[in-house]
Amino acid sequence: MVKEFLSREGHAYTAKNIEEDDTAYDELMALGARSVPTIVIGDQVITGFDQARLRAALAAGAGGSSPDR
Repeated sequence: MVKEFLSREGHAYTAKNIEEDDTAYDELMALGARSVPTIVIGDQVITGFDQARLRAALAAGAGGSSPDR
């Protein structure tokens, strides 16, 4: 759902697969997150698909990545 939302809204993103990429898993743990999706936008970390928080974070800053299963 997050990928579809970001694509539909015209935002670029980087998806990372924590089951196949040890570095992505380590990044997720370093964020203090223990579930996916975890979205990083600027200095904000959003866990789960929270459309309101995503919209607010996207309005406040650009960029981000998503360790993704």
